[in-house]
Amino acid sequence: MNSDVNRRELIRIAQEMHDVTNDETRLFISRIQQDLSNLKPGVAFVGQIKAGKSRLINGFIGRAEFLPSDVNPWTTVITDMHFGHPSGRQKGAEFHFFDNAQWQELIAEGEELRKMFSDEEDSYKREMIEEQVDAMKNRARLRLGESYEDLLGQSHNLEDLSTDDLMRYVCAGDDPGDMGCDTDEPLSDRGMYSDVTRKAEVYFELGHFPFPLTVTDTPGVNDPLLIREEISRQYLKQADFFVVVLSAHQALSRADLKLFRLMQALELGQLVVFINRVDELNNGAEDATKVKTDVEQGLKKALGGAKIEVLTGSAQWAHYALTGDESGVDHDQVLSWLRANPALMQKYLDGVKDMKQGDGPVSREAILRFAAMVASGLPELRSHVTGALTEGTCGEQLQMAWQHLNSFAQGELERSEARLRALGHEPIEGAAVSDSNNETFNSLRSTIAETSEDMIRDMDEIFANLRGVMDDTVTELVSSVVRGPDGKSPLLAHGAATELDFTALRERMRELIQDATQVVRQRLLNELYSIDMQSNAVLQTLPGWQESESGRMNTSAVRWYRPDTAALGRGITVELRMSWLSRLFSKSSYVTRAEQLVTEEFEMIGDDLVDTARTDIIERMETVLSHHQALLAGHFSNETGSEDDGAEAKVNPQVAFDQLRRIADELNVVFGAKDTDDRQAEAAE
Repeated sequence: MNSDVNRRELIRIAQEMHDVTNDETRLFISRIQQDLSNLKPGVAFVGQIKAGKSRLINGFIGRAEFLPSDVNPWTTVITDMHFGHPSGRQKGAEFHFFDNAQWQELIAEGEELRKMFSDEEDSYKREMIEEQVDAMKNRARLRLGESYEDLLGQSHNLEDLSTDDLMRYVCAGDDPGDMGCDTDEPLSDRGMYSDVTRKAEVYFELGHFPFPLTVTDTPGVNDPLLIREEISRQYLKQADFFVVVLSAHQALSRADLKLFRLMQALELGQLVVFINRVDELNNGAEDATKVKTDVEQGLKKALGGAKIEVLTGSAQWAHYALTGDESGVDHDQVLSWLRANPALMQKYLDGVKDMKQGDGPVSREAILRFAAMVASGLPELRSHVTGALTEGTCGEQLQMAWQHLNSFAQGELERSEARLRALGHEPIEGAAVSDSNNETFNSLRSTIAETSEDMIRDMDEIFANLRGVMDDTVTELVSSVVRGPDGKSPLLAHGAATELDFTALRERMRELIQDATQVVRQRLLNELYSIDMQSNAVLQTLPGWQESESGRMNTSAVRWYRPDTAALGRGITVELRMSWLSRLFSKSSYVTRAEQLVTEEFEMIGDDLVDTARTDIIERMETVLSHHQALLAGHFSNETGSEDDGAEAKVNPQVAFDQLRRIADELNVVFGAKDTDDRQAEAAE
């Protein structure tokens, strides 16, 4: 069963549970329904211009001619392609325009990103970007005339979309300032709105993707217009997965490495590298293997040993496979590529065998196009991306939703069974004790809220102490590395490399955050256990109450917590390059300045570690307590009834029990018991 089928099944089951449970549990289930309905991960394609991103995206989405690849640069704005959007929309597009405030935000946010990776080129970039924003505004005024001011901050919604429509909004067009006053040649409408378009959203059916997905095309990160590069860099925070497209001719340039370091610093998570245009290499697979090895080694060195998957292929071959356009395709080269890659050759042979077993003859062209698609690397890329999202973003959210729904269903089922035994053929007179039990429940909620505040205060004390210890550690170890153990700074050694080894500091910071969060986690578990005991003692006073595992607090979200230490993989971005001659004149000040800058960088990393840990732990604690209170509400309403539950009282208890049993069984079909045990073991590990 694929991810989208699971998602829709969980939404349907959640709706059924919504109809048979109490008000407080309904609120929690409604949140689960909303999260499942809006589940739509995104994959962004980023890279330099002329790396073949647009044609690669066409192959990835299976629409060969959607993004024209003969226009450079094609994409001048962020273009989101929604497949199976939660709104249900399956065609057309929306184009959102800048307003003046958003242009200024673009400049300001860009300044923050440049500070993270400053170099000698960035000192003048802000001024250039400001000039380019002004130029964009002027071009837009010339193109749009009086309608310019009216468009700012607005949107255009097209029910149907053609390629010409798309080109008007997101493709670079003619510069009206370059057209002479005496010319009668009309301006092309290509790019008419591109200078004011902030974002494009295009809608499609789900297609061959296993779940709703947004595929994003971005301007090139080395675009001659810095403002378009800036737009791409700032969008990095918004996607769940990234495909970094490199050209086989110039893989892993300085601009590429800077992009990777920025992505690592922003802790962007999952990504894959696709080396495109291997069909243009002189020695085919042999050269491609060398390029791939160089990229893998270069990334490992630049990113501190981070493991990144690197794939190779050709968007040109995929284009031929989809369209039959043989321009630039060498079939002997395609077959040589398959022979050099045994796994791909086997996939090709198996596919041809299946084709020949079908009805009717199989043409030579069909076989050649199939070979080109297998060799292109696009099937492997699609499989890698959707698989990673299924196990990552989608899988985690679906599993979490299932755990909550299953916990509610099992609890309701056991309470319904107990109610059947207690009722027999006589209804329970619950109205007389309703007020008393409501008061008891509210008292429990107050106790939980007070304990929660105490836990957060205790946690903040631990983290405040951790910040102090971590800052002292950073100061001491940075000084030791920068100034040298014997007082001779490696920065001042003749011919010395500017790469300093802070491995010991990173490991010590990792130990500090792990030790502190272990203390926090254990104290939280102790307090949560105390709340659970108090709740259970109250529940035992209810008529017909029978203790069960489903009635106990589920603390797994806190128990399984481990701190996110991804920030420790962040590269130190201080620029230490300096000529030997300039060092001779200011040795002391140079070393002092380097020590100060590196200390500030590591202090920021330390702050990120602590802030992330605090946010994650509080979120997990609140999830545990919200879930527990919803279960408590179910126990009280089911055991005692309420003054206004006349309609529920008329429901046959056996019918309610049967419905809950069916819901529990359906949940078990979505994620079976074995699968759940495996995932829980993995999470615990």
